[in-house]
Amino acid sequence: MKFFRLLLAVMFLTTVEVFAPVISSEVPSAAEVLPASSPYGSATIITNIPYAINPAPRQNFDLILPAQRGGQLFPLVVWIHGGAWLSGLKEWDNVKYLVRHGYAIASIDYRFSTEAPFPAQIQDCNAALNFILAHATNYRVSPNRFVIGGGSAGGHLALLLGLARKETAFGADPSIKPLAILDFFGPVDFNRAKADLESIHSEKGLELFKDAVPKLMGAPVEQSADKMKQASPITYASTNSPPVLILQGGKDELVPAAQSRRLHEALAQLGVKNQLIMVDAGHDGPLFSTPEIEAKVVSFLNETFANNGSGRMIKTSGP
Repeated sequence: MKFFRLLLAVMFLTTVEVFAPVISSEVPSAAEVLPASSPYGSATIITNIPYAINPAPRQNFDLILPAQRGGQLFPLVVWIHGGAWLSGLKEWDNVKYLVRHGYAIASIDYRFSTEAPFPAQIQDCNAALNFILAHATNYRVSPNRFVIGGGSAGGHLALLLGLARKETAFGADPSIKPLAILDFFGPVDFNRAKADLESIHSEKGLELFKDAVPKLMGAPVEQSADKMKQASPITYASTNSPPVLILQGGKDELVPAAQSRRLHEALAQLGVKNQLIMVDAGHDGPLFSTPEIEAKVVSFLNETFANNGSGRMIKTSGP
């Protein structure tokens, strides 16, 4: 039996290695070199890298590396796109400008709720994170110096990915903890979302909630209170949570500002470093990537990485 298990493990590792093109000082043949005029600036991009054996169509990620700078390993931002958990593209990364500041971006895709209900989405995100970190040096990114981020539904998944590090049902490796989380207008508390939308009289938001959330839960909202709690990032906030930068539109009709304020207050009460930046905008849009916002995001990340310059893997003992 031990021999059989060992054989399976070797077969698994061998298969995974096939998916990992080696990034050397030379531009790999599978990569595309982007000009300085691209949204990322001068960069190298490798698209559609599978992170699972026999992957589903969306179980892959794109990797964008800054222009070559010797043999260093780049600090990494793992980004998760939005789309109400039922649509969206890896190209929807709100922080393309970070590549110009020396950060690599791994923009991951995941199964939609129309393919599989929760927790499939966060299981995919954990599978992607585990794969990327296991092969990080092959891709010239640091396995120890990374943050997680996302927008809208991706912000929700980024929070779950960063906060629920002991939730093995999500496929999380409890020994891994990101240095920080970037949450751009992500839902944080499903059981209070409907009331939050009603309080701002958002018909558009209520319509989306009634469509997207039952599909995500795989059941009517009225039957999903326990599962919605399990899917809510605020459930996993603890004194061991990593720092969080929250961007929220004050006029958001899809994810009310009350959701982000609730997370901000919960983290503050736990003594977790976090910052809530209110933007005079609705849900997403160009006001979230102005030079002022870019400067604040870069400042937050630069401080985060400077405070964790040792590069040691951070382990967590909390939820």
